[in-house]
Amino acid sequence: SSQCGTFEQLEYCPNNFDDFAAALVTLWDVMVVNNWQVFLDAFSRYTTPWSKLYFVAWWLTSSVIWINLFVALILENFIHKWDRSQLRCLSESEPCDYHLTVQLMFREDLEEPTEEELMDRLHHHPKIG
Repeated sequence: SSQCGTFEQLEYCPNNFDDFAAALVTLWDVMVVNNWQVFLDAFSRYTTPWSKLYFVAWWLTSSVIWINLFVALILENFIHKWDRSQLRCLSESEPCDYHLTVQLMFREDLEEPTEEELMDRLHHHPKIG
């Protein structure tokens, strides 16, 4: 007498490795969902204890390593932009200001609209008019 709707009563787990698509969804759920240990417990109950090792290895590989690589890519791009802005200052004869904030660092890439553009946008706004 299992609880209605549980895996034990239905004898079917929607997250499975029956085919390639279902396996991708299951591994994505383990990587993204907070309760990955629930998958670990359920699969180790109905398969071999080695499934625990598989899920822990997958979680470490997917979540920890890939997220670290993603953050490293963002930091690398940020440092590259910083170095480029400092290289421009070194080539000039006068000492330059160091960009201490992100806003100042990327200021050259931002374009401030002119007063005419702002007034034109205000006049064409549907709620102001």
